[in-house]
Amino acid sequence: MNLLKIEWLKIRKYTTFWVLVGLFTGLLFIWTYGLSSGVMQMGDFLKSSFAFPSIWANLGHLYSWFVIFLCVFIIISITNEFTFKTHRQNIIDGQSRFDFLHAKMFLILAISLSTTLLFILIGLIFGLINGGGNPLEGIESVLYVFLFTLNYLSFSALLAFYIRRSGLAVILLLAYFLMESILGKIINLKLNTQAGNFFPLQSSDELLPFNALKSMANMVGAGKPDLENYFYIIATCIWITIYYFILRRKIMTSDL
Repeated sequence: MNLLKIEWLKIRKYTTFWVLVGLFTGLLFIWTYGLSSGVMQMGDFLKSSFAFPSIWANLGHLYSWFVIFLCVFIIISITNEFTFKTHRQNIIDGQSRFDFLHAKMFLILAISLSTTLLFILIGLIFGLINGGGNPLEGIESVLYVFLFTLNYLSFSALLAFYIRRSGLAVILLLAYFLMESILGKIINLKLNTQAGNFFPLQSSDELLPFNALKSMANMVGAGKPDLENYFYIIATCIWITIYYFILRRKIMTSDL
């Protein structure tokens, strides 16, 4: 808790933090409202998609669009430590190298939990407004959202610790999104497999699919049988663990 308190003291008056969190929260709420209220409505299709129980899966996919704002913040937060040498000052003041790493990991965990709670709140609000269904049905999407966020933010931290320049790290993150998506689809298509779904970020993407698109693919015979989600849960947890141990090695062997 002391490490997390130190991180909070660093960001509580940091304008970039509030802007990026505000963009994430505001855009998620506005898009959910627009899709479910009629502003961007296609008959009653979208409205029913944001009623219980389907809202959890559909809101989860919509949520995944905006996590990039949180990823950018994590990159900026970590790279600023190296740019302004505050990481050295923290260690001079008594933090160990592991404390510095764990403070960032706890910050990522806190943000992941907070945004998951936001997801639950928005889901309950719009699910009740649009009516119908059991709010507990499909609630496993809450776990998927948490793992998705934790995976993306941890991967962003990995880039930030290695690149140490915010602009370059953000560009590489965006480039990796594109590269992984294309490469995964090529592998799946050419090898007639789903191995491409187990890349670091894609493994958690598979937990929050666009269900309407999948249904259309299945209708025209272009869809493939889905793997059980627990495969992707395990893969996501493995990747998060790998990031952590890579960072442990990095923080202990690098010249701070």
